[in-house]
Amino acid sequence: MAVLFKNPELPDYFVEVADLQIDTPLGEIRSIVEPYEAGKVMYFPKLKFDIDFDFWESLPTDRYPDLKRLSSLAVADPSHRDTLLDGKLANANLPPELESALRPAILRVYEQAIPIYERLFAEYKFVSRRVTWRLNTIHNENLHVDSYANEFEHHFARMFINLDRQPRIWSTSYRVNEMFERFGAGIPAEVVRDGTRAKFWKELDRASFGGTAVWWDRQPRHFAYFDPGDAWIVDSRQVAHQIFYGRRAVSIDFFVDTATMLHPEKQYLRLAAEFQKRAADAASVPA
Repeated sequence: MAVLFKNPELPDYFVEVADLQIDTPLGEIRSIVEPYEAGKVMYFPKLKFDIDFDFWESLPTDRYPDLKRLSSLAVADPSHRDTLLDGKLANANLPPELESALRPAILRVYEQAIPIYERLFAEYKFVSRRVTWRLNTIHNENLHVDSYANEFEHHFARMFINLDRQPRIWSTSYRVNEMFERFGAGIPAEVVRDGTRAKFWKELDRASFGGTAVWWDRQPRHFAYFDPGDAWIVDSRQVAHQIFYGRRAVSIDFFVDTATMLHPEKQYLRLAAEFQKRAADAASVPA
């Protein structure tokens, strides 16, 4: 079960979903879309996936570096090919016996998690299915919200599962609306005036937390220890977060038709456009 240490200087945006278990009938699983779009972090104290920790822990990622981050298409039917995973494994040059063990281990997680995930995000229409297997050891990642060079018009729905025997330690901080209120004035004027939405979003992140290699920033944090097999859900474009320590995890990252959001204005590019307009309007007001 997740262990949380909440900082009183920050809003408490954690939501315990206390009744969900691995054997809860799918028809009884309630949607979490409303709190997800509101920038909440959902955790599930009674939901434990049956994970083969021995297998995931034993993966020789140092010997085969391409194993450290694998992408797949969440194809749960073994009679259909997962072309994305096929390409990633081909590049990894794994021994046949290791690849033949990895594929059913991935499928085992799909079979348990995907039906529950789809019910939790029941309102959404998925336009593409993507899963990322994060099998590298991380220490003290920078505090950040997810940002990209390209602009993704789709929303996304994200669930994390800890595949490791050790806790995955996260910290979280401000949400993007609070980031803008506190640090938006630090965004360069030329970005406010002429920058793309993606550039503005990245500069908001930099103004808030310093950009790269500044993990020792002084911003307040909540801390969360996600135990082996724990699952949690958060829009990592909306909530600043930092992996303090982790080894093996999977994130389910299906892209969503923005029109099916309960609040489409919460899509990250639309938030960026709103913040950019507010910053431009503020800059035009005479001192």
